[in-house]
Amino acid sequence: MKKILAVALALMLVATSALAQRVLLKDGDQYAGVKLALGSIGGASIGYVASYERGIQDNIGVGGTIAYSGYSEDYFGWGKWKYTNIFIAVNGTYHYDVLKNEKLDTWGGLLLGYNAASVSWDGPGGSYVSPTAGGIVFGLSANGRYFVTDKLAVAASIGVGMGILSIGVDYKF
Repeated sequence: MKKILAVALALMLVATSALAQRVLLKDGDQYAGVKLALGSIGGASIGYVASYERGIQDNIGVGGTIAYSGYSEDYFGWGKWKYTNIFIAVNGTYHYDVLKNEKLDTWGGLLLGYNAASVSWDGPGGSYVSPTAGGIVFGLSANGRYFVTDKLAVAASIGVGMGILSIGVDYKF
């Protein structure tokens, strides 16, 4: 009987803390942002990201991301392989007040997208077959935005997507 009461009490405490969760993203809130993605896809060192998010209910949002990175690799002075990644994705977010800071919004993200990648050879002729590139991308991320004003926030993301780490700004409108 004591175990049942202990489990019931623990469940009530968890439910109470979940209900007391501060609302970080409200239904109808909208954000747009731009970021630099560091450690981008393939050999690119930097990518460029534009994102949008809309709250669909308290602390739950949906949005989209479009990103670009490109780079080339010299092939012993004979020519270059050129790589381009254009990344388009939809994402779902769940906001949770991790650090209990009024100016900080933290959330986890789940992403599903497509990398419309291409590879080309720029060099002497020959029968080069272009390698395949791109495809469907799944991703998880941990994110945060720190508000410097009521509308403008410095934002960062760690996870899978265009880069390992993305840093930029988000604007609430």
